[in-house]
Amino acid sequence: MTTAEFVKPGTLDEALAAMTRPGSMLLGGGTSIGILLKNRLIEPQTLVWVGALPELSGIGIDGDGTIRIGAAATLRELARSELLAGAVPVLPDAAGRIGNPRVRAVATLGGALVHGDPRQDLPPVLLALRAQVDIAAGSGTRTAGLDGFYHGFMEVALGEDELITGVAVPARTAWRDRYSRFTPGSEDDFPTVGVAVSLRVGDAGLVEDAEIALGGVDSRPILAAEAAHSLIGTEGGGAALEEAARVAAAHCEPGDDARGSADYKRKMVGVWVRRTVAACLSG
Repeated sequence: MTTAEFVKPGTLDEALAAMTRPGSMLLGGGTSIGILLKNRLIEPQTLVWVGALPELSGIGIDGDGTIRIGAAATLRELARSELLAGAVPVLPDAAGRIGNPRVRAVATLGGALVHGDPRQDLPPVLLALRAQVDIAAGSGTRTAGLDGFYHGFMEVALGEDELITGVAVPARTAWRDRYSRFTPGSEDDFPTVGVAVSLRVGDAGLVEDAEIALGGVDSRPILAAEAAHSLIGTEGGGAALEEAARVAAAHCEPGDDARGSADYKRKMVGVWVRRTVAACLSG
């Protein structure tokens, strides 16, 4: 195990200052970093624990309906949030299906995003919700869309001196959201395929806007933009649904592993896009 120094800053400014130390690494819940440390895949000199920073906590909603979630909010807090259940129920539903109660009690939203494992559940959900991340560094703050945040396997657009302070989800007026995870093994495991769908349906029953996001079938969580676009202007069923499933399956680049071959995963993308879009349209 590591002999890294453990630092517990009391404020965000103190955390940002601690991050300037050589070999520093942020620690939230530690569910992912603990595994990496145990297997000697990382060797930080300093672990900066930000799981208790007040500036990174809380779940709230702005006057315009924007939902704001602190990066240190745990998956259990997300899963149990009455505010989220009322405003964007797909998010607590997805959070409550990740891992097991022990993991959800400590794993944080910020850690789930920064870890960058394409098999995780929350990134595709937040992609479909068009979420943005608030980022801080010693030099200032910035906001970035989650659609440009992932560059590759465990590779995100975050500088060494930056940390995520929170996530913002736009108001969900007239949107319908669903998330499906296909786990043929244990429910505690990463999904073989994760599909998040968001549809805005008009009074005439036609899809006016759409997002489809995929997890576990590429080097990063991805938006299947062409598949989503094929639903716009339709009722979302029949030929339009088949086309969306076909395009989504063709859009991803899965690899062969213990969860299945690339061809199998593409077929499962088509199956679960159909099911998830249909679930969205049903209510």
